[in-house]
Amino acid sequence: MRFLCLHGLGTNPQILEAQIGLLRAQLPGTHEFVYLAGEVECDAAHGVSNIYPGPYLCYYDLPTVDQVADAHDLVLSFIEDEGPFDGVIGFSQGAALASSVMLRRAKDPSLEPLFQIAIFICASLPFDLDATPVVVQKSPNGRLKFLDAPVMNGGREISQSSAGAQSIIQEFHSLGYSGLLEDGMHVLRRFHPKMRPGINFNMGVPTVNIVGKKDGYLQQGLSLAELGGSRGTVTLEHGAGHEVPRDSLSTRKMTRVVQDAVEKVRFQC
Repeated sequence: MRFLCLHGLGTNPQILEAQIGLLRAQLPGTHEFVYLAGEVECDAAHGVSNIYPGPYLCYYDLPTVDQVADAHDLVLSFIEDEGPFDGVIGFSQGAALASSVMLRRAKDPSLEPLFQIAIFICASLPFDLDATPVVVQKSPNGRLKFLDAPVMNGGREISQSSAGAQSIIQEFHSLGYSGLLEDGMHVLRRFHPKMRPGINFNMGVPTVNIVGKKDGYLQQGLSLAELGGSRGTVTLEHGAGHEVPRDSLSTRKMTRVVQDAVEKVRFQC
C-alpha cells in the first residue's frame, strides 16, 4: 500500500519519519510512505528542537477559513500530482487535517473516498470548512468568548453547556494550532460526534485511532474515532502522552492493529 503521511504541528516530514520508524520497520516492506510538508513555519513542538533540526512546520497556525482551506488545497493538489494513495497516516495536526479533508468529501455521496484506510495517531479534532465560523470576543483581562457569526447584530454567545460548545469551547483547551486568537477573529468549528444531532458524518473507510492515556488530546482522539467509518473503527490506547510510543510492547500492539486493518481492506478489495 501507498500511504500519504502528514506530520504534526511544529515538526516536519523528517521528524514524522523518525517518529513512525519503529512501526514502519515492523510492517511488511511492500508498503510505501510518502510525506507532505506543511507550508507554514511555526515554533517547534515541545521538546523537538533539542533532538531534531528545523524547519518546524505546520499546515495551519490558526483555524481560520483561509488557512484551513489552503491546507485542504495543499493535500488535494498533492494527491492529484503524486497519488493515488491507498491510505493516510496522520500524527496530531496531520491527523486532524486528513480527517477534515475526508469528512468534507464524505458529505457528497457521489464522490469516492480519497483513501481505503486511515491511521490517526494522537489526533486533534478536525475543523469543518463548511460550518458557520464563530467569532472570538476577547475581554480586557484576556478571557475569550465565542459568538455565533455574524456579530453585527450583537451575536449570540455560545453556551458552554450546549452540544455545539463541546466542539468549540471545551476542545479549545487542547488547541491543535500555535497562533494566538485575537478579538474579532473568525475561527472554524470542529467536527464533533455530538455537534449536530441527526446528521451522520463519518469517513466511510476503516480507521485506526491510536491515542495516549496521558495525552491532552485524548478526548479529541476518542471523539474522532466516533467519526470514523461504518466499515470499521479500531482504537488502541497506549500508556504514554502526545507521542508515538517507542517501547517494544506498544510497537507490537500498533503493528498488529495496523496490519490487521490493512489486511481486512485488502481482503475486501
